[in-house]
Formats: sequence, C-alpha cells, structure tokens
Amino acid sequence: MKKYNVLLLTVFSWIFCSCDSYLDPKPDQSLLVPRTLEDVQYLLDNNVVFNFQGFIPLLAADEFNLTEEAFIGASVTEQGAYTWSEELFPTGASTDWNYPYEAVFYSNVALDALVKYTGEKDIKYYELEGAALFYRSMAYYQLLHTFAPPYQLEGGNEQLLGIVLRDDPDINLPSERATLEESYARVIQDLETALNLLPDYVEYKTRPNKAAAASLLARVQLSVFDYAEAARSAEVALDFYTERMDFNDIDSSTSIPFPLFNAETIYYIQLQSTSVMFSQLFTVDNGLIESYDSADLRFQYYFQTNADGNHRLTGHHTGSSTYFGGLTVGENLLIASESNLRLGDESKAKSFLKELLSLRYEDDSYREIMDLDGDDLLARILLERRKELVGRGTRWSDLRRLNQEPIWAKSVQRDVGGIIYNLEPTSAAYVFPIPDQEILRSGIEQNQR
Repeated sequence: MKKYNVLLLTVFSWIFCSCDSYLDPKPDQSLLVPRTLEDVQYLLDNNVVFNFQGFIPLLAADEFNLTEEAFIGASVTEQGAYTWSEELFPTGASTDWNYPYEAVFYSNVALDALVKYTGEKDIKYYELEGAALFYRSMAYYQLLHTFAPPYQLEGGNEQLLGIVLRDDPDINLPSERATLEESYARVIQDLETALNLLPDYVEYKTRPNKAAAASLLARVQLSVFDYAEAARSAEVALDFYTERMDFNDIDSSTSIPFPLFNAETIYYIQLQSTSVMFSQLFTVDNGLIESYDSADLRFQYYFQTNADGNHRLTGHHTGSSTYFGGLTVGENLLIASESNLRLGDESKAKSFLKELLSLRYEDDSYREIMDLDGDDLLARILLERRKELVGRGTRWSDLRRLNQEPIWAKSVQRDVGGIIYNLEPTSAAYVFPIPDQEILRSGIEQNQR
C-alpha cells in the first residue's frame, strides 16, 4: 500500500502541477516510470480515476425534472446541462472533460510502461494491456457522447469532428481532434483487442474482464448502428457472465435492494455526484413513472414517493444514494433484443426480452408483451431500455441515436418558472461545448452550436 501511495502521489503531482487542462504541456514525464507489472496494476487500480463518469448526460436527458426552486439552487453547470446551454462552464473547466482525459493519461502511462517492460510477457502482462485499453476506451466513449456530435446513421462521419485521441503519455505533443469516424473506430478496435486479452474472471468488479469488454463494445456498437456486431458482443458478454439478479428474490423489507457489486453488475462505475442529484426536488419524469406496469418490480425497488406524489430514483446498483453508470446484465439483454429485432430475428429478440422481463416482473405477468411484433415490439424494447436503465447516463446516447429515425424522434421540453426550453431532435445542442480553458490552451476547434 505504501508503494501504491507513493506512485499515485507522483502521478497526481505531475498532473495537477500545471492547470485544469489535460491536453496542455506538463513537466518532464520521467518523474514517473512504472517498472514492474505490480506498478502497472497499482496504477490501474485507482478507482477514483477509472470508475467514475460525468453527470452532464444524466441532467441533459429527459428522465428527470427540476422544480424552479431546485433549479435556482443548482450550480451554473447543473443549470446549463439541464437547459442545454452554451454557458455551462463558468470557470472555463469541466470535470466531465478533465476526468476522462485523466483516465486516458493514466492508461497511456500504463501502456507505455508495458511497451518498455523487459521482463517476461506472461498472462498478467497481457491482461494489464487489455485493462489499460478498456479504461481508455471507456473514457473516450464518455467524451464522445458529451463533446462530439452523434454518430450519423446516414453517413458523413468522416467530415465531423470527434475527440482528441491520445496514444502516448507525452502530453507535450500537439492536440488535434480526430474525425468522428476515427474516434469511434479507435474505441471499437481497442475494445476488440481488450476482449481478447482480458481474463474471463476478475476478483473485483472495478476491474474489467471479458464480459465487461464485450458489454462496453456492445454499447458502443449500438451507438454507431452496427446492430449485427452489437448483438454479437452483447451475447458474448452474457455467455461469459452467467450470474442473474431476479427481482422476485429481493427482500422487500430491505432499505438497500441493490447491494454494492451485486449479481446484476458486470463492471462497476458510479456517476460524479452533484448537489441537485440528491435533492428531493430532482424527480423522475411522470410519463416514465406511469409506464411501469403494476406487476413491474422495478417500480418498487427503483423509486420512492415524495409527499407531493412525485418520485425520486433511490434504487442504485451502488448500494448507496450515489448514481450508478456501470455495465449490467439487463443492458446486454436489451441490446441483444433490440439488435436482433432490427436484424429481422424476431424470435431471438423475444427470447432475450423474455429473459429480462422474467427477472423484473411478478410471475409471468409480462406474457402479453411477448405477443407484440414489428414496430410495436421494437417500441416495447425501447421502452424497457428507459425503464431498466433510468438514471444510468445512457438515455442521452439513446436520444442522440433514436432521433435520427423519424418514428422514434422526440422533442424534449423544460419549463423552469414559466420559461420554456426546447431541444429538437436535430438540435446542435445535442453536443456540448468544449470548456474554454481547453480551447485556449490546446488550440483545438470548438463545437459549433
């Protein structure tokens, strides 16, 4: 543990001695040279860096509402995310930008150490390589669905700006945004490599295994409309990870229905917490609440009812009030179901949907859902995504992709004290501005809104 602390102290002194940007020049990187596989493992076990994700997509989506009182008490960044504003980073910096690039930096330090490692390249060596690629891919994906435009179903992604891709820990290198096509291709390529390198099993769910890599790969492939590969990846994840959580077996008297690292969790991530997320005035959209059937056990275990009849999301897979953003069995079942249906395999789509619903509904009360077909079945699968994954930060990505299909496109509206904010399906506000400090220091191009 002492060695771990010294290593991290060196890293933090290197990172934070300059400023809030993660792309501008820093001091000599020779200050830190992990030399052993144990060093690399220590570096990658920093869950403060790797097991967090940003909060902007959660506040920007259509799952939650803020009262006027809660909005006034929120920070400028919270208000800006909620109303899709251009002015949401009053200090010019953002943790939603800085934290993922910190994870990219750590990953690249680890990968560089592995390249320079002179010992035996045993199975541990390759597992660490896979882990570093996974962590970097997760960070890139978080950046892409916040600070880059949605991947376009109709093409043209080679002409759109993606994110800054870093393959080297040398932060003195100039910064340049890759195209959107290049950015997603890098994430997918690295995850495919990680899938082959990672172990089948890990002791801690804060570390990735093959099921985690396949799960993230499925999530990314769904974002780029590659339904064949998304289905395959989700099924691979479900084959590697065989645990299931049946909500019928949860003790209804418990105050914490979902303990930390429970059977549903394949890989653990929690969202950055903000004050507004814990407020009783941060309530779930009533339309979403009304979509839960009376026999749907998720309603009982996900929500608590306020005195005014509104509902708060309290059932998180963190075992606490902290919001969860990790990879789960339920998400994979839904990706497999949706993707197979879009590929024309209705029977297979229903099989995966049935497995999920059997774990979430009382008895077989969901049976009428299984009689649906075509667009009605797809609509139900998409509704189940909303119901299953509420509060995970995934809804923003779903809006971005589904808005490109007229049948599923949706306008989102906010009413804050009588002031109406609208987010249309084709709005440029579906990509947030890069923090001003980053633009000034690195010279990369700003998003146009």
